[in-house]
Amino acid sequence: MVVKKFNYYRFTMFILIIGLIIFGVVKYTNKKKYEESYEYKLLTLGYEKEEVDTLQDKLSKEELDKILKMKYDENIDNFTKEKYFIFDNLEEYLEYKKENKKTEYNKIVAIINTGANIEWTEEERESDITKDELMIVNRIYSLGEYEPEDLVDIPSKFAYSGVKLSASIVGPLEDLITDAKSNGYTIVVSSGYRSYKTQESIYNNYERSHGTREADNVVARPGHSEYQTGLTLDFDIYGGYTGEKLESEAYQWLINNAKNYGFVLRHTKEKEDLTLYSASSWKFRYVGEEAAEKMSNENLCFEEYYAYYVRG
Repeated sequence: MVVKKFNYYRFTMFILIIGLIIFGVVKYTNKKKYEESYEYKLLTLGYEKEEVDTLQDKLSKEELDKILKMKYDENIDNFTKEKYFIFDNLEEYLEYKKENKKTEYNKIVAIINTGANIEWTEEERESDITKDELMIVNRIYSLGEYEPEDLVDIPSKFAYSGVKLSASIVGPLEDLITDAKSNGYTIVVSSGYRSYKTQESIYNNYERSHGTREADNVVARPGHSEYQTGLTLDFDIYGGYTGEKLESEAYQWLINNAKNYGFVLRHTKEKEDLTLYSASSWKFRYVGEEAAEKMSNENLCFEEYYAYYVRG
């Protein structure tokens, strides 16, 4: 019987060849896998590595798939970095940027999100009343001839005669006025719910006197008034002229504390370019404490808050 001598050289070469084959297969597999990755595809489109990282961090797989169908645009990366970026609005952001190259990205996001680029006659959407205190009613969103089912008369100790509001906000409203009183300030509700027909009369009268453009800056068209929700009201401070009231400690208390009861100053001077209504010092809207706190902390008008946190 002949015993063959073990050939270490051949064995080593065999192992080496097997290793090289495995290495090649793994390398090829990894290469193919990488070529299927979003990183590779985005880099191939022309995005820089930093831009790719941003897009992958901010966007879902479905959204990335849509980006891959678009041509490279450096503005896409810049828009996705914005806090209130909404992917569904991306094409509108890009189109607006083309026509307004000097406008900052955050400003464009705010304009498109809130619909501040839409004229009265261009579009009308139905207000979603199922959102309750977070339903939006403005130049775009309309209630039609909707009337709240829970309207109640506000007691004279809290409001002028004849004021009605949604029963859902009476508790927070009375707490606010009572706490203001305990601090030495007399705050009352001067106006509340308005019906579709009442708003129609107010708007038509103002339009006849001042023209359509001025009317649309100051008065909501019928169906587009937040007063129709029963969630919006005007506050007043007892005593003094309007100018004096705005400078009073009572008014400052109201501005500083309204959010603690779920109320926000609806139309401010700072946000006129987004709400497209002239500022109103006395018009407040009930949105609930959580929303009011976030709007205050993030300096958002209700249109901005609704677009990013509510509409979904």
